[in-house]
Amino acid sequence: MGESHEEMLRHYEPGELLPRIAAGLQALGKDLDSVTYEDLAPADEFHSAGRSATRALVELAKIPPGSRVLDVGSGLGGPARYLAATLGCDVTGIDLSPEFCGVANALSRMTRLSDRTRFQAGDALELPFAASSFDVVWTIQMQMNIRDKRRLYSGIARVLRPGGLFVCQEICAGNGEPIELPVPWASRPNQSHLADAESLRGLIRGAGLLERTWRDITADIVAARKAQQAKAQASGASGSSAPPPLGMHLVLGEQAAVKMSNSGRNTDAGRTVFIQGAFDKPG
Repeated sequence: MGESHEEMLRHYEPGELLPRIAAGLQALGKDLDSVTYEDLAPADEFHSAGRSATRALVELAKIPPGSRVLDVGSGLGGPARYLAATLGCDVTGIDLSPEFCGVANALSRMTRLSDRTRFQAGDALELPFAASSFDVVWTIQMQMNIRDKRRLYSGIARVLRPGGLFVCQEICAGNGEPIELPVPWASRPNQSHLADAESLRGLIRGAGLLERTWRDITADIVAARKAQQAKAQASGASGSSAPPPLGMHLVLGEQAAVKMSNSGRNTDAGRTVFIQGAFDKPG
């Protein structure tokens, strides 16, 4: 594993993540023997707007029930479990972080979805799957760490079957100003490789995928963040200022508050934007 991989693992892997999630569930009064995928949503949807964004992406792409799905950059497996539970999809996840994959598999066992979801550590630039293996390839906010995006999307196109679907939600560069760091995906400048939305769109098309839809969802992301902040402020006004038992702070570690604050300011200042897209592989 290269030094850049080692750096990213240090950024992403907080350690002891599964015990902290289990403790959070118990603090909410959940029986660990009967946890559902809905119970985990505050902690295992490791992207902006969480479950609501996952649901919107499914609706945008109109993913067929029962699809064979590859989730590239699968994190803790929340979107994969949502696809499995709601659409009966069979989902394979790949992520750079062995800890994330181990936690994702444990959470799938906990929610009785391990027969339809599985997660393995690996490199998104070297997908270890045969050509035409999947009906759908899905990414949510993962390409920001990848410099060679042309290679990324070429590999994604390779593992899609003819007539298959590529679906994404991603963070892109906005007005060209440097972003404030740290953010959830990077602690240092050399870890963040943001492309502007039109360049990213062109790279996906350049991999031979045909655009079905492409939309800017920045306003939706900002609205979701402000609603969450208002909810937290209301909770603080009632006498509770501690973070909730389950949330992204468990994944983001000691600098969680700083990372989330910087991320919000970057978007508010126009330095980052959010897109969703769906593309077809020619049949």
